[in-house]
Amino acid sequence: MEITRNDIKFIRWIAHKFGYPLDEMEKYAYENYIPIAKPEVADFLSFIVKLKKPNNILEIGTAIGYSTIIMAKAYSEVSVVTIERDINLAEIAKENFKKAKVEDRIELICGEAQQVLPNLTKMYDLIFVDAAKGQYIEFYKELKRLLSKEGVILWDNILYKGYVVNEKNVKHKRRTIVYRMREFIEILYQDKTLYTVILPLGDGLAVSFKEE
Repeated sequence: MEITRNDIKFIRWIAHKFGYPLDEMEKYAYENYIPIAKPEVADFLSFIVKLKKPNNILEIGTAIGYSTIIMAKAYSEVSVVTIERDINLAEIAKENFKKAKVEDRIELICGEAQQVLPNLTKMYDLIFVDAAKGQYIEFYKELKRLLSKEGVILWDNILYKGYVVNEKNVKHKRRTIVYRMREFIEILYQDKTLYTVILPLGDGLAVSFKEE
């Protein structure tokens, strides 16, 4: 996911709206090629949290904590559990949580999501997935287990740079991910316990609502 200077300007507008100086995080992400939520996805995250007012949020893929902070700031009563496999990014995220004064409502677990998820038992009202795209299928069953009644799962970058809908000029090394993402989308739409739509936000955002 590429972050342009126009994206940065727009994200700074969002940062001002949230009342927290996210510009340092944006600059760090831009300079170090660390993917963070696209501006429109970040705004949607804030919107859905404000609308749903979840008690518990689970996030897969913390990075430097950008989207984590946005969700925590959107609703002061929410608690967030976030999983990050990169220990260096996890440490940076922890510092950012302190700066944002939300560290008391965020639990960061450092490890591989495939290994962490089976050990979680709490139910979550909102789950945000922004991790390794090729692993979404592996996350799927465990996340359904952890999703509360009428809960929502947001799957970011679901269209993988647009290659999922148009594989023209897809490099060989990316084809496996493209095929796996297509398979995953088919699984979502065939699942009768979830109602899923794909929104044209960022690199494609799938929203799955748990139906009983």
